[in-house]
Amino acid sequence: MDKLKLRQICFLFAAVLPVAKLIIYPSTLSYYAKNDLLLSAGLNFLAEGIVIALVMWLSSRTDRTLFDLLRYTFGEVAAKTLYVLLALFLLFSAALPVLEQKIFVMQVLYENVPSLLSFTPFFAVCCFACVKGLKTIGRIADISLPVFALAFTALILLALPHADFGALQPAGAAGVRGIFTGSLFGLPWFTECLFPLLFLGHFRYEKGGMWKVLAAFAAGAGAVLLYLAVFYGIFEELSILSQYPLAHIAKYSTIYTTLGRADFLFIFSIALVCIFYLCIPVQLSVHCFRKAFPHLAPVFPAAGANLLLLVLAIVFNYSFNAVQTFMMRYAFPVFLLFCYVLPLLSLLLRKKPKAGRGTPEQNAKAARKKTARRRAARIARLLRRQERREHE
Repeated sequence: MDKLKLRQICFLFAAVLPVAKLIIYPSTLSYYAKNDLLLSAGLNFLAEGIVIALVMWLSSRTDRTLFDLLRYTFGEVAAKTLYVLLALFLLFSAALPVLEQKIFVMQVLYENVPSLLSFTPFFAVCCFACVKGLKTIGRIADISLPVFALAFTALILLALPHADFGALQPAGAAGVRGIFTGSLFGLPWFTECLFPLLFLGHFRYEKGGMWKVLAAFAAGAGAVLLYLAVFYGIFEELSILSQYPLAHIAKYSTIYTTLGRADFLFIFSIALVCIFYLCIPVQLSVHCFRKAFPHLAPVFPAAGANLLLLVLAIVFNYSFNAVQTFMMRYAFPVFLLFCYVLPLLSLLLRKKPKAGRGTPEQNAKAARKKTARRRAARIARLLRRQERREHE
């Protein structure tokens, strides 16, 4: 139920995770980094790539889950506590993308003012995916790759002739402070490096698996960087005001004189992939809750997580800017801790259990081995004593 294939993880990095950075992130990044937005985004991708590489190296050294490694090192109670914290963080990190997608759908894809409840079917779909477990993440990756590849390529080809890449010059105009501020405040959109850590033990590592995943990650990162370059090349100084560039980046093509806004077909496709993406952190949150409380039926944490996000979507319906500002300016240490520090510290965890810190079956097996060793040592001592007596 919770098994993934390495191929699906590659598809995930190449086609699903990049869509989170195509809506609000470009205009937000251009506010801080201006024409150096590629340098800021590149720093984030570099940091993510290093973390992913190290976690994949860890997966080549053990077939245990993160929960097992924590239990081997700190014990059962500590492992459950950390998994509850991870579940809460994943819900926290999902709040901004859900609000972002909700506003995009309601403001761009509707001609008339939609009802607040127009976005609520997403939570039913997400709840269903959470109940089904991690295997749905693999199915999402398989479906999303051709959809994203076709839609993204079409949008870029339509927008590319209208982009002036000279607007990205001169490099470094935003200064070191602007570049690093854009990277630091962009962390809410760069949480995917935590996902492979939670995939540990749920996929079989293959020879060269780290390089395959990194190649897929590089493809997704390259697509986002190309999108940012085309975006700034089209809008330049007005990029700060272009809040939803995905809906406007290709609308200047002359093909629309006869076909109308044909680009909306591709925008719909990417929005569909984005819906799939939004399910992933919620699914992983439910997965963490179930690891901490294994006797809990999956429907209860799935329903609770989606109900909480629905309430947040309603409460902050008119406060997206406040939520975005809080996530970027004040919550970035939380993203640094869980998405970057925690995966690096996981390299130090024990890969084999201490006595009493494995599963009940492992503990029983270790106890039998210990008893056998003690019995063998006692027999050896008796034999030595008998030999000494015979010698005397």
